[in-house]
Amino acid sequence: MPILSSVNKYFYLFALIVIGASIFFSSFNYANAQAGVSVSPALIEETLDPGFTKKYTIELTNLDVTEQTYFLTTRNISDVRPGGVPVFARDNKEVTGMELADWISLDVTEIVLQSGESTNVPFTLAVPENASPGSHFGGVFISVDPPELENSGAAVGYQVANIISIRVSGEVNESASIRQFSTEKFLYSTQDINFNIRVENSGNVLVRPFGPLVITNMLGQQVDQVTFNPDLAGVFPERTRDFVLNWQGEGVGFGRYEVVLSAIYGDEGAKKTMSSTASFWVLPMNIIGPALGVLAVLLLIVFVFVRLYINRTVAQLSGGRTRVIRNRRRQGPSPVLLLVVVMLVVIALFLIVLLALFA
Repeated sequence: MPILSSVNKYFYLFALIVIGASIFFSSFNYANAQAGVSVSPALIEETLDPGFTKKYTIELTNLDVTEQTYFLTTRNISDVRPGGVPVFARDNKEVTGMELADWISLDVTEIVLQSGESTNVPFTLAVPENASPGSHFGGVFISVDPPELENSGAAVGYQVANIISIRVSGEVNESASIRQFSTEKFLYSTQDINFNIRVENSGNVLVRPFGPLVITNMLGQQVDQVTFNPDLAGVFPERTRDFVLNWQGEGVGFGRYEVVLSAIYGDEGAKKTMSSTASFWVLPMNIIGPALGVLAVLLLIVFVFVRLYINRTVAQLSGGRTRVIRNRRRQGPSPVLLLVVVMLVVIALFLIVLLALFA
């Protein structure tokens, strides 16, 4: 009994530790999941004239479980990472050629929000009279760290920003091209294809290319059509952006396929086009492999029977006429050559049948 009592005591102690740890980590994960701030709208995009001033409003919501103080600053976009993710400049003095942070005047730079509370934050954007035509980018940053702490490099909190894209009217240069259009592989076993598309924007305005991607088989028949960039993701001026488009066709598929990408971009009434082509092969090895195995076995059986027949015929005609038979065999076509020709014909017929069934 004392031993059982001691075992039960340790068991209950272990159970209490497990339950306590579960509650602690659940609360910790919940708090982390709820921590943060949301900003709406995430994107402000407009065309304004030089010298024009306009008021905007963004909504902030405290997603943290506790009261939080937020600090607001403005920043320019200095670059774009692969995938179109903007890189905000650490210092607004950094020259990008597309600045607009200095055009923004914040009504407030510090705000306190209770847990779950939302508020509207107004700001003013004034386009200078001498602003260069084209796209300019920046954003309003919301952080839990004060600006002086961020500038010192000691900030540890999170940051959220909305993107402001202002196109200044005037003489602009809209120019984009497809720098790469290819598949990840040349040969596929199924119709599950990833297309890699790289678009270069050599102009001074944001472009949002989109358009049809038409797929045809080796008979020239259209198999499918999908839309490139249906979400109208933008390509920043003087930058390139990579896109990945997946296509999953119906059926098995067989043979060579050609793909034509025709994309358009630009303002309504002044649309521009760009196009490119790519190709790939689909060979369903899960079907072709076993079929070729069966075909190889059949050809091997035919080869063995032909050799046996020849040997048997030579044996029957051996004797005084052996030399004549040998001479005739030298003069006639080789059985191996005939077998090779038969194999090639059978394989060609096999491929034609596959083409008729799956292309």
